[in-house]
Amino acid sequence: MTAVHAILPGGPLLIVDGFAAPGFLFLGLLTLLLWVGPLAARDARHGALRTAAFVLAVLALSQPFRLTDDDAAHRVVAVDRSASVAPEARDAAASAVAGLPAPAGRDRLTVVDLAPSAAPPIDAPAGARVVTVPADGRSDLGALLDAIAREVPAGAVRAGALLITDGLGTDDPRGSGSLLARADLAARGVPVDVALLEPLEGDLRAVGLDLRGAARVGREVVAVARLEGGGQVVSLRLADDEGEIARADGVVADGVVRVPLAFTPRRAGFADVRLALEVTDGVDPRGGDLVLERTIAVDDPLRVAYLGERVEGGADRLGDLLGDGFEVLPCEPGDLSRGGAAEGAAVVVVDDRPAASLDEAAQRDLVAAVEAGARGLVMAGGEASFGPGGYHDLPLEAALPVEFVQKEEKRDPSTTLVVIIDTSGSMGGNRVQLAKEVSRLAIRRLLPHDKVGLVEFYGAKRWAVPIQPASNSIEIERALNRLDAGGGTVILPAIEEAYYGLKNVRTRYKHVLILTDGGVESGAFEPLLRRMADEGMTVSTVLVGPEAHSEFLFNIANWGRGRFYNVPNRFNLPEILLKQPATAKLPAYRPGVVQVRAQGGASWWGEIERDQLPPLSGYVETRPRPGAEVLVETADEGHPVLATWRYGAGRVSALTTEPTGPGTEGWRDWSGQGELLARVVERTAAEDPSGFRFRAVREPGGALVVAQSTGPAPAAEPSVRVGRGADAAEVALVRVAPDRWQAHVEWDGRAALSVEGRAGGGPAARIALSAHVGATHELQVPSSAADALADRLGPLGDRRDLAGLAPGGVRVAALEGDAGPRVRRLAPLLALLALLAYVADIALRRSPAARLH
Repeated sequence: MTAVHAILPGGPLLIVDGFAAPGFLFLGLLTLLLWVGPLAARDARHGALRTAAFVLAVLALSQPFRLTDDDAAHRVVAVDRSASVAPEARDAAASAVAGLPAPAGRDRLTVVDLAPSAAPPIDAPAGARVVTVPADGRSDLGALLDAIAREVPAGAVRAGALLITDGLGTDDPRGSGSLLARADLAARGVPVDVALLEPLEGDLRAVGLDLRGAARVGREVVAVARLEGGGQVVSLRLADDEGEIARADGVVADGVVRVPLAFTPRRAGFADVRLALEVTDGVDPRGGDLVLERTIAVDDPLRVAYLGERVEGGADRLGDLLGDGFEVLPCEPGDLSRGGAAEGAAVVVVDDRPAASLDEAAQRDLVAAVEAGARGLVMAGGEASFGPGGYHDLPLEAALPVEFVQKEEKRDPSTTLVVIIDTSGSMGGNRVQLAKEVSRLAIRRLLPHDKVGLVEFYGAKRWAVPIQPASNSIEIERALNRLDAGGGTVILPAIEEAYYGLKNVRTRYKHVLILTDGGVESGAFEPLLRRMADEGMTVSTVLVGPEAHSEFLFNIANWGRGRFYNVPNRFNLPEILLKQPATAKLPAYRPGVVQVRAQGGASWWGEIERDQLPPLSGYVETRPRPGAEVLVETADEGHPVLATWRYGAGRVSALTTEPTGPGTEGWRDWSGQGELLARVVERTAAEDPSGFRFRAVREPGGALVVAQSTGPAPAAEPSVRVGRGADAAEVALVRVAPDRWQAHVEWDGRAALSVEGRAGGGPAARIALSAHVGATHELQVPSSAADALADRLGPLGDRRDLAGLAPGGVRVAALEGDAGPRVRRLAPLLALLALLAYVADIALRRSPAARLH
């Protein structure tokens, strides 16, 4: 819009170049109502003031503005002169600032000096404004950005900044101040260049101490110390409140060096550790920055629920093997429920416990907990575990990484046969020969491991063949051939002789076969034969000769639980049944010296000498399931001894021998047994046995503490305490989702933040957030922080070398261009004038002169 010259009543000439909201100007037509009609003023002065206030308000609503040429340059140079800057670089930065041209005309130059309180004032050009930011032990680069944003006025067209620093800041680069300052400068289009100063050459520093994995009391953990140096030979000493816990000597610190320090935490909780460097060869040009302190979180010992039975004192013996990093709790199946004695146990060890003492309901609950990731399972044992323990087709079998192997063999049970042959006179002729044939057929059915005896009776009784192995066939055949008929028939003494002879043998079956022509004899047969039957002796009878039946022999066979046979002639020889071959299951437990070999990845073995595994003394034969990882197997057959796999969200491992029983007798003197078992139990254990996963994340102005449920239905709500010891305070968690609780914790980041989370009676989860950039002093900030600062400020400007700065300093090309138009908004001034006119009108109406009229 072209310029409009407006003469305001009672006001000066106002030149307007345009209106942002010109539609409000039509309200000016309402000015006539102030002079005509019922609202008309009776006093000219009163009408003039009301008109002026109304017109000024209408003009303010229309938002007039003027366009003016603004050639003023606004420059800000922020200089880092903190202790981390090398003296030569500090002098070079000060010289560069002193060499800047003085501001001319309406130009402005501001120097922001980040320096220790004892440092001399910086030499700034004449006319420059100097702002000091203290730096005593810390380099707050975020404060420099805040100062730059403050010193560049709003609406400045020609503005720029230069940040001269080594980039080693101790403040949080993600803090709210730094983020807001960068966002403000970017929104206003203010460029910020970075000139990085060279670090002190050869400076030795301890810049970091990081744990490799979680620390747990009684369990070795590795802390990685990070050093930066110029070739010095140093000794590292790591100590806690009770003294030295780790040490490394002869370390050459050339550039960035990482040194692992292994130690075992003594107590659970939060521990302060101190890393100290000592130069043994070489020179540290600065010194004084060789000590680094950190706070680490140490978890409680890993809880292990132990279900054993056959191994006496198995829980204590397993605890001794695993070490102080594990708390082995002997328990029963009912203790595995939430709130039981094993609450918070991360892993369950079932050690040589038969299925008969671990009911199916407990097995299902255990498998469900493993599948949900609430617990891990280690199944171990020998003759009372796996298949031999009766777990076939039970819930626990499906979760194991091994399949049961149950072989069968067809066995011919051992038998002792006593043949009683009647050689009385009535057996003369073909009958005795027929009895011999039947005897031969019965004896031939025996195997070499069976036994046989021959008793003849002829009024008296005698052992023609004492009980002996059936393999002595020649001697037995000769005895049969010598038998001949003669004498009386007296059977009872012969049966008694066979009874007493069989009592002294140990075979599966005991059988008596009586061959006679059926002579009748009185006596106490029934009590004797029933007693023999009760003691596992079977008595069968054979009627030799043409008689069709003998009630006496039939009763003997009935009382003796045997069979009655009739042999009228040599063409009707019977098949005597003495035993029934059986199929038996072979035991899956295989005792003896068993050579084994290691398998699996290095993460399961660590520093264990895996090629020196001693032989076992027994194991249960199994097969690995598809997808299972076999860590130890037998050398000859390849049967798994130690196998593992993921099951749902949890892990299950199987050790097919007794970890503290006779199966590992060959491992007792092996130094790696405890370490191997500890690694297996630790890696099988659930990550979050409490049912929650606790995290702490840095955020602007503090930290966000999150408790995430890992199970389907948490039994108890989580709780969080922040701080240490008596200073710890509980933080109120807010449930933001069905499985998520969180809280914001105020934290300035200057010291470590200690967070402890719990759920129910489970173990504590501890988190220690270190101070920002991992340093407690500006002399211990890693050099990589300089590149990170330049990358973060990249969108705002360029990276420069201090020696290449052009005269005039900051963004010279942008500041020396043609002056751009500057918009001057007049609405605030007009609104103020309208208010003043309104106040003057009120004062006029209330004056004594106005009341007289």
